[in-house]
Amino acid sequence: MLDYQFLGLVAVVLAVLTRGRVLPVVAVTAFIALVLLACELSVKWYRNRRPRPAGGAASGSGASDGELNRWMTAVERVLGSTD
Repeated sequence: MLDYQFLGLVAVVLAVLTRGRVLPVVAVTAFIALVLLACELSVKWYRNRRPRPAGGAASGSGASDGELNRWMTAVERVLGSTD
C-alpha cells in the first residue's frame, strides 16, 4: 500500500523548494508514487513465486528446547563468571 504521508511530505518539500510551481511538484510526486508502487508489486510477485516450506510456517521456526537450554546455561556461565 502506498505511503500517502510520505508522498505528502515530498510534495510539501518540493512546493517549498520550487516556490509553489505546480508542474514539478506533481511530476516528481507522481514519479515517486510510481516507483513505490512498482517496488510493492515486485515484492508481492517475488513472495508469490518463492516456494513455501513443506511443513508450513510453524516448522523450522526457532530452536528446540534442548538447544535453548544449552545456550542459556552457557550465557549464565559467561555472565556469572568473575573474570
